[in-house]
Amino acid sequence: MKKLLVILSAISLFLMGCAGSGPKDEGEALDNALVSFTSSVQSSRWQDALAYVTPDEARLIGTSDGYEFLPEYQTAASRLPLSTLRKAGLGVDSDGRLVGIKAVMDETNERYKVSEDQAKVGTNLKQMEDDRIKRRLEEGQKILQEEEATAHQEPQVEVLTNRLTDDEKRKYGSTGELLAPESTRDDSTTEESYNGDYK
Repeated sequence: MKKLLVILSAISLFLMGCAGSGPKDEGEALDNALVSFTSSVQSSRWQDALAYVTPDEARLIGTSDGYEFLPEYQTAASRLPLSTLRKAGLGVDSDGRLVGIKAVMDETNERYKVSEDQAKVGTNLKQMEDDRIKRRLEEGQKILQEEEATAHQEPQVEVLTNRLTDDEKRKYGSTGELLAPESTRDDSTTEESYNGDYK
């Protein structure tokens, strides 16, 4: 009975030891693959980076000769920092190659996709500058034409008089009602002057 207990405890210890080392080894293998993949991508060693990807995914993201990534995947891989790849939930196969990296790069390409109008921005800067200059020249010519037209016209002189027109007479009444207050003053009042001031 003691032998059976000793054998069972040895087997259980062995199984516990194996169970504890599995995820740690997989996490370490994943971390090694991610670091190696990222450093290869950052140094533009595309063939080395493809070595850290499963063969099925490598055929999909690489060129037919297997020496480089396809251009859209080069861009996507360059945009992916190590921290993002660690959070992506990737795995490794039995050989320590990344599984699921293509899906992460496809998602990155989709996130950074631009419309045709956005892609045209900045490509026609010379055309835009020429159009702006043309508009400014047209505005300047229009101003010059207006100034020349006003220079050839006879100057309009505005004449101010204190006589009422017929319309104003009808509107305000007779001219006697519009006399200044001093002209309608009573002559019986006397004015006294103190140092040039009237009281």
